Amino acid sequence: MRIVAFNGSPRGPRSNTDRLLLPFLEGAQEAGATTEVVYLKEQRIEYCQGCFNCWVVTPGVCIHDDDMAALLDKIRAADVIVYATPLYVFTMSAQMKTFLDRHIPLAAPFIVKRGDQYIHPMRHPEAWPKKVVLISNCGFPERHHFSGLLETFRVYTSSPDLELAGAILCTAGELLGQKSASKWVNWYIEATRQAGREVVEVGHITLETQQVLEKPLVKAALYSRMANMYFKRTIKKQR
Repeated sequence: MRIVAFNGSPRGPRSNTDRLLLPFLEGAQEAGATTEVVYLKEQRIEYCQGCFNCWVVTPGVCIHDDDMAALLDKIRAADVIVYATPLYVFTMSAQMKTFLDRHIPLAAPFIVKRGDQYIHPMRHPEAWPKKVVLISNCGFPERHHFSGLLETFRVYTSSPDLELAGAILCTAGELLGQKSASKWVNWYIEATRQAGREVVEVGHITLETQQVLEKPLVKAALYSRMANMYFKRTIKKQR
């Protein structure tokens, strides 16, 4: 099994997003998968122009001569695609959104009915279906802040060509980068590693592990106090 992960954090390898992504991939490797991480901040990805040239003029080929063509090849070759992004304005980072917008050459322009919905079928049908894993973290202590992001990926994977194999959505994500908070995060990191094993071994994150991953790292009121103390100290230092 080949897993390709795309980290959409502007912090790249130094991000809390990566602190969740890497253990997941380690677990997948332990179960026998080959893995690769692409940091979108290191890629040159232009904005989609909405011209539809990749559908009607040069089918499957975008007008932009940038790094995206090679990234689409990685998607086609993968069995599992991991989208890892911090939560920005209750959805994804700008880097991840631009990357997703540029997926359009993978699809054909025709609108066909599959099951009870109409979709764009994927180009190169031999490369599909694939499994998708969503990984995200946010600075809030409550899970409902992920509702917009999760719904986006539920709709994105609603066609027969993609399956959402699980979502790792970590609240109070700033604790992931704090060495002093290891007692609060180590159990969560291990559950993330277990999720990686399960995606390879059974094809999805099991309900048992998913339930662990939905537990908070810390009580909301305590996290709020810690966060506010940090910002007060930081602001005071700038004066």
